[in-house]
Amino acid sequence: MDKIISNKEKSYLAVTLSGDNDKEVIKQMASALEEEGYVKDTFADAIVKRESIYPTGLPVGEINVAIPHTDPEHVNNAAVCLGILDKPVTFNVMGMEGETTEVSLLFMLSIKHKEDQMGMLQKLISLCQDQNTLKEILAKDQDKINEVMTALVEK
Repeated sequence: MDKIISNKEKSYLAVTLSGDNDKEVIKQMASALEEEGYVKDTFADAIVKRESIYPTGLPVGEINVAIPHTDPEHVNNAAVCLGILDKPVTFNVMGMEGETTEVSLLFMLSIKHKEDQMGMLQKLISLCQDQNTLKEILAKDQDKINEVMTALVEK
C-alpha cells in the first residue's frame, strides 16, 4: 500500500492497494486510516464484519466501486479514504444476495455522526455514476482526486 495523498486539513487520504480479496484490501485501507489517527484499532475488524453482513459493492459500469463503512463507535474523526486497486477484487453486491462484482475503487468512510452517513452516501452514489471521473481517479490523476475528495468532504 502506498499513500498518494493525505490531506489532514480536509480529512481525506488516497492510497494504492493490491490484494487477493475484499478482506485484504479493506484491512489495508483501515490500517491507513488508523495510522492517520482517524479510526480506532477496532475499526478494521468492525468494517470487515459489517461488509460480510451488509456488502457495499456497486456494479456501476466498466469501473465498479465499493463503499465500506461501519459504526461511529470505531471512529475518532470523520474522514474518507480512497483506495485505488492495482487489479480488481471481488466484492459482494449491495442488496443483492449471492451477486458479486469486480471492484477497482473503494471509498472507505469513517463517519463520526450517523446523521452524516446518508448525505455522504448520496454524494458517492452520484460520483459513481460518472465513469469518466472514475477513469481519471483510477489513472491516479492527483488533481482530479483532490477535486473529487474535497467535494465529498465539504458539508
